[in-house]
Amino acid sequence: MVKTYRAAIVGGRRGVHHARAYQDLENMEVVAICEVDDQRRASAEAELNVTGYADYEQMLKKEQPDIVHAVTMPTVPRHIWVEPAAQAGVGALVIEKPIALKPKEAERLDATQEKTGLKIVVNHQRRYLPFADKIREFQAEDKLGDVHFVRASTQGEITDMDTHLMDLVLLAVGDVPPTDVWATIEGGETYQTDLLNCPENLIAVYTFPKGIRVFFESTRQALGTADFPGSNPRCNIDIWATKGRMWWRENGSWGYLLDGTSQQFTEPTDFGQDDISAQRRLTQAIATWLIDESQSHHCRYQLAKLGFDAIMAAYRSALKGQRLTFPPYLREAEWEQLRAKLTDMQPVTRK
Repeated sequence: MVKTYRAAIVGGRRGVHHARAYQDLENMEVVAICEVDDQRRASAEAELNVTGYADYEQMLKKEQPDIVHAVTMPTVPRHIWVEPAAQAGVGALVIEKPIALKPKEAERLDATQEKTGLKIVVNHQRRYLPFADKIREFQAEDKLGDVHFVRASTQGEITDMDTHLMDLVLLAVGDVPPTDVWATIEGGETYQTDLLNCPENLIAVYTFPKGIRVFFESTRQALGTADFPGSNPRCNIDIWATKGRMWWRENGSWGYLLDGTSQQFTEPTDFGQDDISAQRRLTQAIATWLIDESQSHHCRYQLAKLGFDAIMAAYRSALKGQRLTFPPYLREAEWEQLRAKLTDMQPVTRK
């Protein structure tokens, strides 16, 4: 008999979007929603036709789900969902990006994941776009050759597009950590918004193994790539390699040009539609991973943690005013110092 994987959702806003991805998936279903707001819970219950709960642990105990999606704001620390899920026998936990806003939160999540061994998926769904499929295909067949330069730009912040963009950078370079980073940062107004709590503008130059150079821009003025001046500023990545190049622009196009070919491949992108397909594929891949350990999820926590650490390393470089090797990682006290520097606030003294 084929097992049906039961999923429970935490969070009635974005969580409903996660739940919709289960529609028409074989052997997967949503059975419950947890939401503290009465109105949002009632709305989600009606749309999804599932039981609603206001208490997370009560939902886990009664429903005994195989999969939990904790789709909450980044101001809610991600680690609080892990241990109760593991103790309830949950097989996989999906969390939203970013994995944390501050180093200490990431350290707690890391420790809890290591303690429980729970499979955690971070919702970097762009790894399930056709563009990402083609990168993996080219890497496996060596069609693109050795990557030597990547340019990535966005007008987002760490809570919006930075971690998505860094995730695509890591995919392009083979999911390996950088060797060093040299960065500059400016703007402190975004620290005044709890949801953001990060610098306004970041420009970083990373070096990865084999001398791969990455230019990473997350600024209010990011305009995309020089040869595609009309591209959407929300998220852009260009990859140059020894046998060709690739690109992807959100709500623009993606494509590639291989050396020795006379015509490039180009396809329009519409993230409204692309997101639906990518989210469904991300969801289906959870069941695949639970069935077969060898089929690791493309959005597993360890890759998201690597991306978070790379962004925090850029913060550390900007704070120190110099190129730095990677690791060490940004410490909590250094995060406080950077915030104070950009906002004229006094750093928090911790005993």
